[in-house]
Amino acid sequence: MSEVSASIIPRDEVHILVTEADKTGQDILAMSDFFGGYVQQLADSIRVNAVNTFVPDIPIADLGLIGEVVQRAEVISQGTTQLLPDFEHLPKDIRQKLKDGVYKIGESKQVDGNMRAVIVDETGTRVKDVTLKEVNMNPGTLEASRSIANQLQMRQIYMKLESIQDMQYFQIARDRDRDIKVPVLDARYYILKAQSDNCTDEERKEYLEKASDKLLSARNSLYSDMETSNNHLMKWTSLPIMQPGFIKKSYIGYLTEDIQIVTKVVGLRMQVLDYLGDTAGAQIEMNQYKSVMRDFFTKELPGRGYSAAEMIHLNYPYTVENRDCWLQLSQDLQPALRLSQPEESEHIYLVSIEEEENGGE
Repeated sequence: MSEVSASIIPRDEVHILVTEADKTGQDILAMSDFFGGYVQQLADSIRVNAVNTFVPDIPIADLGLIGEVVQRAEVISQGTTQLLPDFEHLPKDIRQKLKDGVYKIGESKQVDGNMRAVIVDETGTRVKDVTLKEVNMNPGTLEASRSIANQLQMRQIYMKLESIQDMQYFQIARDRDRDIKVPVLDARYYILKAQSDNCTDEERKEYLEKASDKLLSARNSLYSDMETSNNHLMKWTSLPIMQPGFIKKSYIGYLTEDIQIVTKVVGLRMQVLDYLGDTAGAQIEMNQYKSVMRDFFTKELPGRGYSAAEMIHLNYPYTVENRDCWLQLSQDLQPALRLSQPEESEHIYLVSIEEEENGGE
């Protein structure tokens, strides 16, 4: 049995299923944004455990990103830089006013070419300073950084797919319930058991391994279902134009839903594997997902000269509101679906808000 690396988040506590829909609901797509929640856990692990160095001046080019972190209070990743919000001690009233747009990021010069970001109120009065602390890289923070990059990619893919499907609804047949929905709900049961306070370490590992197996079954069923729906859609799109339009629409609907669900299932299974300390397994899961999605969006179908995604584009019942969305999606996802490793962050910063120094500028 191959040796696995240590988990990058605490293994004595499992925190995956958090909402009522996660714990008791029947609709998989109504469950949490597992990517966003996991990114927050990873960011917290870096914030709590990392050694960091205060950065006295903020390059002016990064000021826009700083503003996004402060306004949205979530991890921002761009190029080789990750910005992690560190607002644990920020008063709730200031956080709310930032969210509502009452407070905003102001600028005050310190050094030529650099800026010192500050929070100002509606009158322009300085309220708090925004500071950066660079995280000193080590194997633990590097692994967490890579995982954040993976989860942000997964979240981006899921959100794009979700916006396409929007109000579209398709009835899930009983065999799809059996092969897809039931294993996910079984996995949910085992994860809940692992999250319970009276669970021993040995029991927790056993429950998470069972959950991983159930999610693996659901994931494989989804990949198989995607291939079947794709083959049938190819068959119907090759027939003469006098054909029932609802049949093509149904297969497109199943494919759209399958891609959404498998993205969520893979993201959830990667979390479970990481809690088990199997970061290598989580990377294999990610690479296989990217391979399947890359084929779907880029590999030419036999005798067609275009991909499965392009076939959907050619047959999708577009409206004025969603015109060419599948074509745009295929183009947008090209960078995220490359099989190479996520770009490693050269710099990770904790974005903190502190009392102003020396009574002002």
